[in-house]
Amino acid sequence: MKSSQRLVIIVEGLLYLALAFLIQLIFPAVISEWGIALRIGYTLLIYYAFRRGNFAGSFAGLLLGAVSCIGLDNPADHIGQIIGMIIASGCLGIAGLFARNLQRTLHNRRMGSAYLNLVTGTILAWLAYFLVRFLTYEYLVSDLSLTTQVNFQQNALSALVNIALSLIILIVIMNVSAKNFIPKNTPYISRRERSRLLNDD
Repeated sequence: MKSSQRLVIIVEGLLYLALAFLIQLIFPAVISEWGIALRIGYTLLIYYAFRRGNFAGSFAGLLLGAVSCIGLDNPADHIGQIIGMIIASGCLGIAGLFARNLQRTLHNRRMGSAYLNLVTGTILAWLAYFLVRFLTYEYLVSDLSLTTQVNFQQNALSALVNIALSLIILIVIMNVSAKNFIPKNTPYISRRERSRLLNDD
């Protein structure tokens, strides 16, 4: 990969990271008496992972997790929580494991397979995120008021809500402009394949 392409990926990741952080500042972190964690902004990182792959997506997630910890009071007293938040955010890059198949199926206009990759990657990314979050609060955070059952219920409901919201957002993006999932000079599609598509058009 050329250094210029690597720079584009880094800058793009930082932009999505900043947007995700700003969106999280606008929306409440927790909603309802059920303790549902709302992470709408993190959908941008899943989208970025679908564009750039799991390594870039995971790295951006780790950075966002670290940035999200800035507002914690007495960070030294929350080391376990900080570590858990960073790892959980990095897990969102799992969606990038489906980047190649998603982009290739979109490129070949196999929309059924494209939707399958989108849905599978999104679900697995959020399940990994909230599994790590559950384990963090179960073993690394000292909160006697949070029982295992309540912890599980909150994270399970949060996973369902965030999966649903992310899928709605990402499917709308795909329906409006599927080409946005395929960045210029993507390594997942060869030049010959791109030129063939242009000739077909």
